[in-house]
Order: sequence, then C-alpha cells, then structure tokens
Amino acid sequence: MSGTFDIERWRSQSWLRFQRKVKRTKKKSVLQKAEAQWFREVQCIEMIRVVVEWAATRGTKVVFSKRANGVYKHDLKEIVISAHAHPERQLHYLLHECGHHLIGMKEHHERFGVGYPLANDPEVNRKFLHRMACLEEEFEAWHRGWKLARRLGLPLNKETFDSIKSECISTYVKWAAKNASPSE
Repeated sequence: MSGTFDIERWRSQSWLRFQRKVKRTKKKSVLQKAEAQWFREVQCIEMIRVVVEWAATRGTKVVFSKRANGVYKHDLKEIVISAHAHPERQLHYLLHECGHHLIGMKEHHERFGVGYPLANDPEVNRKFLHRMACLEEEFEAWHRGWKLARRLGLPLNKETFDSIKSECISTYVKWAAKNASPSE
C-alpha cells in the first residue's frame, strides 16, 4: 500500500490478513481473537478516514509510503505515514503528525509555530538546548493529536495511544541525551 488513502483498499487488505489467520488455525479461542483484531482494524481504518478528511479540510494532504512511522512536511502541507504499519499504528502516527500541523502554524502557536529552532543550522542542531526543544515539540504534537482525536469523537484506547507515544518518544529521549551536555 502506498499513495493516498483508499478505504476500500485498506478494508480489503485487512480482510485478507484476517482470512490468512483463519486458515492457519481451527482453535476457537484463536479464531475469536483474530475476529476481534479484525474488527478493531476495521474501526481504525474508519478513524483514519475521518482524520484524513479532517486534514484535507485544513489543506493538508496525507500520503502513505515505505517511510518509517510518519513525518509532517510543513512547507508542503503533507503528512507521510508508513504504509507498512498496522492500521492502529497508522492512526496514531497520523494523529501525531496532525498535532505537528496544529502546532506548526505561526498564527496559532508562538512557541512551536516556526518548527524546530534553527533546524537548518548544524552548529545549533548539535546543542542540547535544540534537542530539548525538539523533544518538547514531540510531546506537544502527541498531546495535540490526542486532543484532536477527542474533538473528532474517535473511540481510541488511551493505553494503546500512550504505549505507541512512549515507544516513539523514547527514541527522541535517547537522541536528545546522546553525547549531550546541558552546558552546550
């Protein structure tokens, strides 16, 4: 799957995954679990549709590619999400990138509205202060993504959202702490 969001294609892929699981087992408990997972996938696909439509109303295009996780391209007003991720992860990544869109508008957020501070200056990028600003922005984008989900009435599981958020944030924490001295 790559390109723009096509709900029928996502549903078809989900159904094929479910059918493969069903073919591999006859155990009732495994079949019930597979059915519950398929149902959740279909719910997530519908929620992705809602968020993609919300982004479109803001002039932001959502595309799916081989790229890992997700990225928000402020200048292009484009969100790129991993086509290889499970739909629930795609949904959470998408909400997070929408959070970047929401805080990336100068007119709405003075603190983060210009993106990471001096992100094009290699001298600044290696400084601890810059890394901390990036980390702060990541937390804020996740927070805004959660708030957007609530505003759109999406029935997300907070524990799952927080688990994916923690997994993603941990990579930024490691990067921010790597070879960094607060005096930089």
